[in-house]
Amino acid sequence: MKKILLSTLLSAFTLVFLSCSNDEDAVTNASESQITGTWNLTALETKDGRSDTNFDGTSIPTTFTAVGKDFDTVVTFSENPNIVTSEGSYTTVITTTVMGETSTEEETGEDFFDSDEWRLDGSTLYFGTGDEEVGFTITELTDGKMSLRYEVDETVDFFGATTSVSATYNMTLTK
Repeated sequence: MKKILLSTLLSAFTLVFLSCSNDEDAVTNASESQITGTWNLTALETKDGRSDTNFDGTSIPTTFTAVGKDFDTVVTFSENPNIVTSEGSYTTVITTTVMGETSTEEETGEDFFDSDEWRLDGSTLYFGTGDEEVGFTITELTDGKMSLRYEVDETVDFFGATTSVSATYNMTLTK
């Protein structure tokens, strides 16, 4: 059961990148020229993650946090065409609490962004195309810093279980 639950949680954590962002704290003056260039990934976190998995009539509430560390990732935004790529690695420390039991795992990530298209629409920075496009709200944008937020409130069906997930993900890139 623990293995199924962990797989469900990790899958739900991954699937959060399929919903829409909220732009209440968005910048109002973002431009493509400010985004284009080479950035370093310097922060990646969520502190308010919650999920509730219903499996065969049993509800399993979970809370989770994820904090990045050991960043050695360079993200490049090119234009004409607008492509984002990354090289390097980072570690994510994921802490989950399920039915009163807390566990912490570290996962190493590489190449934060595969080669993907990007576009700017107002204060939202989109990655991908079509049905796989994901929008991040730009909450800060200066010559040396870009902060992005992604909010999820999604329900997914996975291996006979229904999981509701909510979280706010924050990412910081610096030059």
